[in-house]
Formats: sequence, C-alpha cells, structure tokens
Amino acid sequence: MRKPNCKEIAIFTFAVVMIFLCFGCRETEQKGSAGKYKTTWQSLNSHPQPQWLIDAKFGIYAHWGVYSVPAYGNEWYAMLMYDKANKRNIYQHHMEKYGGPAKVGYKDFIPQFRAEKFDSGEWADIIARSGAKYAGIAVVHHDGFGLWDSDVSKWNVGKMGPKRDLYGELVKSLRARGLKTIATFHHIRSFDWYVPDNEEYAKEGKEQGWDLFDPEYAELYWNSSTSTFEEFIIQWKAKVREVTDKYQPDVLWFDGGKFQTEEASRDVRGILAYYLNKGEEWGKEVEVLNKLPSSMKFNFPYEFGVLTYEGGRDRPEFVERPWIDDLKIGLTSWGYVDGLEYMTANEIVDGLVDRVSRNGGLLLSLSPKADGTLPREQKDILLDIGGWLEVNGEAIYGTRPWKIQAEGPVDKLIRQEDPKSHKNWAFDNCDAGDIRFTRKGDVLYAIALGWPEDGKIEIKSLGKKSGLGTEGIKSISMLGSKKRIKWQVNDDELLIKLKRSDPGQYAYTFKIDVEGGLDK
Repeated sequence: MRKPNCKEIAIFTFAVVMIFLCFGCRETEQKGSAGKYKTTWQSLNSHPQPQWLIDAKFGIYAHWGVYSVPAYGNEWYAMLMYDKANKRNIYQHHMEKYGGPAKVGYKDFIPQFRAEKFDSGEWADIIARSGAKYAGIAVVHHDGFGLWDSDVSKWNVGKMGPKRDLYGELVKSLRARGLKTIATFHHIRSFDWYVPDNEEYAKEGKEQGWDLFDPEYAELYWNSSTSTFEEFIIQWKAKVREVTDKYQPDVLWFDGGKFQTEEASRDVRGILAYYLNKGEEWGKEVEVLNKLPSSMKFNFPYEFGVLTYEGGRDRPEFVERPWIDDLKIGLTSWGYVDGLEYMTANEIVDGLVDRVSRNGGLLLSLSPKADGTLPREQKDILLDIGGWLEVNGEAIYGTRPWKIQAEGPVDKLIRQEDPKSHKNWAFDNCDAGDIRFTRKGDVLYAIALGWPEDGKIEIKSLGKKSGLGTEGIKSISMLGSKKRIKWQVNDDELLIKLKRSDPGQYAYTFKIDVEGGLDK
C-alpha cells in the first residue's frame, strides 16, 4: 500500500481539525443561547454599555505581528507582497529584496518574528503611565497569525516564532497594574484576502507554485482554492471563543467584514451571545465595539455595543450614544515599518479632548517592532500624553458632554477630498480659539486647545446671555496651576485674563464652578 505524502497528511489533518472545531462551535451555540443573552439581535442589543468603559475615555492596543518583520509599506504587506498591482510597490520590493513570493512566502517570515525583547511588564508600565484605562493587542490581524498560544490553529506565537503566549503575558501584566483588557480581531476578512483580485496574477501565482495555493498552508492562507468559507468561519469562531475562555477580555473589537451576511450571521450572533453570557458568568461588565467600516454599514446593528469609527472616518460631529475612535499612532501604517513617522502628542491630546467633549473616547494603536520593543518615539508620545492627563484627567475621566460641546470652527478639523470621498477628522491645527467643554456633576470644564499669545481666552458660549446655570459662575481655576485666575463675564463672552504660567502643555483646562447648579 502506498504511504500518503506530506500534503495528503496535511489535508487529512486539516479535515479532522475542522470536524472537531465544528462540534466545539455547535457547543458554543448551545451555551450562547442558554444564558441571559440569546442569539437574536433583539436580545444582544439589550446588553447595557458598561459605565467603566464610558468613564475610561482612553485605551491602547497595538498592531504587532509577522508583518513587522519586513517592516515595509504597511501592515498589509502579507497580502500586497502577492499583488503586482498594488500602488505601494510592495510586490516590487518583495521581488527585489527576497526574490519574490515563489521563493519567499509570507509564512517564511514567521521564524523571524521572535519577539525576543518583548517585556510585558515594560509595556504595561508605559501604558499605565500614558493614562490609558484599558489595553491589549490585535490578537490576530488579516494575515491570520495569532498572538496567543492557541490550540485551535497551529499558526500562532505559542507554536511558532516566539513560542510564547504574547497576549497572555501582556494581559497578566496589565491586570497587575489595575488595567482592563481588550482583544481585537481582524481575521474575518482573512478568507481570500491574500489572493490577488486580478485573475491573471492569481493564475500566474498558481503556476509559479506560490504557497497561497498549497493545501499544506490552507489554515494560514484561507482561500477558496484550498478550503471553503464554511470551514473558515468555524475556525474564526473557535479562535474568538478560545481567547474569550482563556483570557476573559473586558472588551472585544472586530474589524470590518461579513458579519451580517447570510453565511456568517448565525455564527456571529452565536459567538457574541457566548461572550456576553461569559461576562455574566465572570461577574464582569464586558463590551463589544461596533465598527463602521468603509462600507458605511456598521458590523452589527446600530443599537448594539459601543460604536467605533476608524480615525473618526465618517463620524458625525455629535453622536448621542457613547462611541470610540480607534487611531493609529503612525502617519502611514498601523504596523511598524522602517522610517515610520508619527502623530505628535499635541495632536493626539487635542483629538482626545475633542472626542470626549462630543461623547466619545479614543483607542490608540501602537506599532511595535518585530523584536517586541516599542520605538523610543512612541514611548515619548505616550509619556507626554500621560503627563497631560496627570494634570488634566479630572476634565476627561468620568465626564459627560455638556449641552454645548465645542466652540471654534469645526470645518478645519474635517478633511474630505471631494463630496464622494470619506470624511476624516484631524487635529493638527488647533489653537486657543478652539474650546471644548466637558462636565462632571455641577462642574463645567472649558479646555482651550492652545495658549493665547495675548494672554486672553474669550469663551462666547459662557457670556451672560448664555444662561449658564441659575446664578452664574462662582469661581474659575486652571488645572495644574495654583495662580489666581482673573476673569469677567460680559454679555457676549467670558473673558479669562492669563499671565504665562506652566500648567503643562498642549491644552489648558479651566475648572468652572457654577452657582445654583449647572444647566445640562
């Protein structure tokens, strides 16, 4: 009898694993529907938003993975190295440096992703000092490679590369410092993601023997040449369930994808119910973030979870429900690339203030190197943000929006190339004329996003005609400064007269106590 070859063994093993996972996922559906939350949107939508998350305002995660090894272009290197047509010339770069995908496939970068300098304690210390209240990493990106020690797929850091449980180590260190945790999943887009859209390029790749089309690697490269979407979604759900059970994250976030399609919706509702019911079982207030992708359709029904916008893309000026923007720290890539340039701490702080004033929060993504280190520039930015929050956090954490959110032109913050393109928010040109308001009980905070050259802050929203409270302003102080503030209320403005002091940098918070209670 002929002995099976390696590929046949791999295919057989893959099929057995899929059968095992299928039974496991059916068990998940049963457990998901047995708890408080059922596998219907009506039931899932009834889940209340945790107060701790609404109060937290600021979280941090990281785009870190095998794509950090080539450190070129962006975190989509895994896909674009197989695509001649991409505009970033990543395919051409891969040809020149590595000899092309027929010689070096994406899988061949995995042994070089060693995370040998990763220190979860150092990460957690810096994150805690940044002022963030919850943190984590992208546990799996579109490339499908997991950053936790997984038993449902061999393509993970526990079995390959570092051979360490990177996410588990970080979770332990974060919790030791009193921080809550988030796990972000980007892998529902993985099916057929690697395969070039151009059929001729894909055909050429098959002829050249690209590893994309080799059944031995079907469970990494997930595509219709070596598997089915039905098999893929089984493992998608198994991965989410495993992270849920093993690490009990406080927040789950999902990148855009086929969540509400006929072929995926039942499985998606099943895993969401499973997670929310697990939260009940753990006695924890958990939450799922609900992203608005470029498709302009939220992953889940609008009523579900906390709404999330990528960098503020297509977000209105004010959203009634609490929401979060997720934002990359780099200018061109979410993952680390050589020569990466960064947003300034000033811009990030101004953006955080603006978002909080408009009923939102910020989830900032870092870009670690393949060896597990955080570049010095990123550390400095985090520490600067933390220094600002140490002085001004009273006006951020636990606050709620006031009836007036902002003063100053909003059009300069919104970038849109043409009426048909996506609308994006940017905060690189804020000044003392940009005032943002938050409130906590009967205290109002007015935050100026710059220091006035003439020492005068004019707040038109707080003049006598504004009807602030029932009896007007009682006192004004500046957070971080012990100096007495000179101020006067005119009919059309509150005028604050300042002498240069050193309360910090970037943005300046005036704490306003109101006689008779604040008009909300």
